Amino acid sequence: MEETMTEQGIAYYRQMPYSVVLHQVEDGGQKYWMAEIPELPGCRSHGATVQQAVANIDEAKEAWIADALEQGEPVPLPAEREKHSGKILLRVSRSLHRALTVMADSEGLSLNQLVATALAKEVGRFDALKRVERKLDDLVTRIAELVESKRVA
Repeated sequence: MEETMTEQGIAYYRQMPYSVVLHQVEDGGQKYWMAEIPELPGCRSHGATVQQAVANIDEAKEAWIADALEQGEPVPLPAEREKHSGKILLRVSRSLHRALTVMADSEGLSLNQLVATALAKEVGRFDALKRVERKLDDLVTRIAELVESKRVA
C-alpha cells in the first residue's frame, strides 16, 4: 500500500528532535504536568505524570503536524541545539524584576520557569497570529479575484 504525502511528512517530522518543555500546573487544587513543543505553536498536552504528559505530547505532535500538512502550512523544524545554548541575558527594570519574582513565587515556579513559560506562550500566540494573517491574506486575494472575474463577465 502506498503512503500518502501526509503520512510521509508525518514520518519525516516524527523522527526530528523537537524540544519538549514540561512544567507542573495546579488548577482547582489538582496538580498535573503540561508538556509543550515550543517550535510547534499551540502544540500542548498534559498528563497526571511526567511520563503521561510526554506520551501525550507525542500524539499531539503527530496531530499538529498532520493538520499543518493537510492545510498546506509549513511545519517548523526543530531549533538547532548546538547553535543555541538556552541561556539569555535579559536586563529589566527593578520593578518588573520584583513583579516577576512575586508572580513566580505565587505560582510555585522559579523565575526562570515563569519567564520561559511566558515567552513560550507569547511565541505561540505570535505564530498563531501569523498563520491567521496568511489565511486572511489568501482569502482577501481570492475574494478580489472573484469580484474581478464577475466584473469581466
